[in-house]
Amino acid sequence: MLIRLLLSVLAAAVLSGCEIYTPATPDEIARARYVSSEQPSITLMSMVDERSGSSAHSGLLINGDQQVLFDPAGTFTHPDLPRAGDIHYGMTPRFVDYYERYHARFDYFVEIQRVSVTKEQADRILANAMAYGQSLKMECAIAVSRVVQTVPPFTGVGTTFFPESIREDFAVIPGVETRRIYETDEGQNKVWEQEDAAAPGPKA
Repeated sequence: MLIRLLLSVLAAAVLSGCEIYTPATPDEIARARYVSSEQPSITLMSMVDERSGSSAHSGLLINGDQQVLFDPAGTFTHPDLPRAGDIHYGMTPRFVDYYERYHARFDYFVEIQRVSVTKEQADRILANAMAYGQSLKMECAIAVSRVVQTVPPFTGVGTTFFPESIREDFAVIPGVETRRIYETDEGQNKVWEQEDAAAPGPKA
């Protein structure tokens, strides 16, 4: 009886980890498409706890045929960003900045690890991300690792449930460019809400 109860609780926890939302339509995704003028790249975005020094969440900015955010099990949303699965489409520099500032706060910084790749490599990772579907909570690292590890130069990224392990694997990829984002606000910074209220209307 106790085992059955525990299994029921576990099943409820697993099911509750899958967020309910309305996926964007193909037309919405097509309208939001953003093509960056920068060199194709794959960027790991790690939310690092300053107290432990370890990453607590992994997101992936994919810049190939278009620029998108693969944010498995993430909490970031924006009313102007269409989403399907764990992919946010239309990631202009403005929205990348929003994502970084949403996560950076007084006890967490965001570490950005950018690796330049060919367009073909970026598009293969984008295809992997599109095929992956939606992740359950606590599965950000396993999703990111599986999406990148079949494509050079990311074949050394191990399959893991731990965001810190991916951060460490990215750190030794030749040519990786690393920077950090620090802020002092408390909680999730929905900076666009203040900016959009102060200056209504569409922004580029």
